[in-house]
Amino acid sequence: MSAMRCAAHLIVGSRDEPFLAALLESMGGAVDALVVNDNSDGSSPHEETLRASWFGRNDRLFVDRSPFTDFSAARNRCLDLHARIGAGPWAAFVDADEVHGEPFGRIARNLDAVPDAYDFVDAYTWHFFQSFDLYTSVERRMAFFRMKPGMRWEEPVHERLRGLGGARLALPYVYAHYGHVLPPRRHAEKGRQYAGLGQIGEVVPEDRLDAIDPAAYFKSIWPTVLRFNGQHPAAARAAVAALRKEYSREQDRAEVLARAAQPPPVRARNVALKLNYEQRWRSRYLNPLARRLLR
Repeated sequence: MSAMRCAAHLIVGSRDEPFLAALLESMGGAVDALVVNDNSDGSSPHEETLRASWFGRNDRLFVDRSPFTDFSAARNRCLDLHARIGAGPWAAFVDADEVHGEPFGRIARNLDAVPDAYDFVDAYTWHFFQSFDLYTSVERRMAFFRMKPGMRWEEPVHERLRGLGGARLALPYVYAHYGHVLPPRRHAEKGRQYAGLGQIGEVVPEDRLDAIDPAAYFKSIWPTVLRFNGQHPAAARAAVAALRKEYSREQDRAEVLARAAQPPPVRARNVALKLNYEQRWRSRYLNPLARRLLR
């Protein structure tokens, strides 16, 4: 096996992950290895998908099986496994509900060009919401980080990486986050899990999970959602098409609720907000180093 330069770090558990295969396809051959913490209860529902991926077929899949305690502990097990197998000086931070586009591979291949002063390479994500045609924001997010001794993840939920003091480089690259496109129950179940780890916020009682009213539950969000006019990553399109069909009623309902919550003044504000998001990530093209990593 040739020397590795970068491995993706991924956490999976017992929950179904409808975008996992798409995520793996979008990274196959782009990074050298996949390091997974699989904390599924009992037999893993993801083993077949992982083994069928480019990483599984090419002996570049490395899985740690351990019970779930919190997200930092799971991420730290990925750090430890990365170090044990010598997976290279860089790691990609990924989640099972994200899908990358073609630039991901170019960035990964060019990581050797990142000056030592930088420990983080950031990108941007579309946060799709209750529909594949609506999103809430385009947020800057860590995509790659440099592996160094002593670094650790902290905080049980919304984990933070400590031990890296280098600068951050932001690239003009946007990829998709589909964590909130499934029906409200999925959102509420995640909220219950996060509350169990100490996050403060609204918690839906278990006996109300099947009776969530999306109009009321997402009342503060409907006025903020924006229209998506771009294209979904190629690796995601099959999953997007299948889920559009499976949840067509829920997605149609989201469109109705979004329109009802956005009278003309709100729509005008959202147009300005959308342009701001666009300018924010596209302005990164002005940085010569950022452009170089995308070649």
